[in-house]
Amino acid sequence: MAESTETPRYGGRALRNGVMMVGPKAIAVAVRRPDGEIETAVQAFSMPGAWARNIPMLRGLVSMAGMLRLSKTAAGLENRLNGGKRRWQSMLPQMAPGFGAALADRLTRELAKRASGRAVMPLETAAGIALPFVAFGISGNMPGVRELWRYHGAEHKAVNTAEAGLDLTPANAAEMSRVHPRCGTVMAFWGMVGGAVARAYVNSLPDGKRKMVTGALVGPVILGGAYEMVRLGAQLKDHPVGKTLFGPAWQTQRLTTAEPGDEELEVALAALQAVIDFEEAPA
Repeated sequence: MAESTETPRYGGRALRNGVMMVGPKAIAVAVRRPDGEIETAVQAFSMPGAWARNIPMLRGLVSMAGMLRLSKTAAGLENRLNGGKRRWQSMLPQMAPGFGAALADRLTRELAKRASGRAVMPLETAAGIALPFVAFGISGNMPGVRELWRYHGAEHKAVNTAEAGLDLTPANAAEMSRVHPRCGTVMAFWGMVGGAVARAYVNSLPDGKRKMVTGALVGPVILGGAYEMVRLGAQLKDHPVGKTLFGPAWQTQRLTTAEPGDEELEVALAALQAVIDFEEAPA
């Protein structure tokens, strides 16, 4: 049987002082130590739920469950590189956008309460989508978060370099876009759009069991739908129609990434190279 020539898909996540990368068979974390050296840790890893990959909607929910396992494994590797120390300060960059999104949701509800008539739903919908990203942009100026955003940008540039078939060098990565169609920010965007639409529908139902049951089903439908939109956008990333339809969602990453320097690019490339070397090593 001929071997598949399909380019492996890589993904990752920005860390406080480094980057996590994951491929089909391995996960790696690279961090910049205080002395300036880059240290990496890598191990075998495969996302669970392969059985659901061809089942629309369900594959998104299974993927979200797999992300929990991925996060736990990445945290273990990061702790190993940090000497097993878990500092609460290191969580601030990751927590800041969450606090911002929570505040935005509260503001959205207040705006909806103050609005009246036909203006309620358009106002709530627009605010519910825009305010969390405004919070992301504002949080990017907080101490520590800006560095996280640069590592996020470096992670995207590294993956784009690999997917372009170029050598993993800082010079090549620097020329790449810091926008990637499979970013979690894009899924958050579609989740917020789906949430706004679903909230409008549920609120229009009469009170009672129907409204309660429908509301309970909304969450999984939103997650599954957001995943499908990200997947479709990634498939059409080079098509003019895809760029037109999905471009606005992709550009939200401008608020959750920042242009990285060579130091951040080197760390991201080290993590990605560790994954590739591990996967290509003889069994």
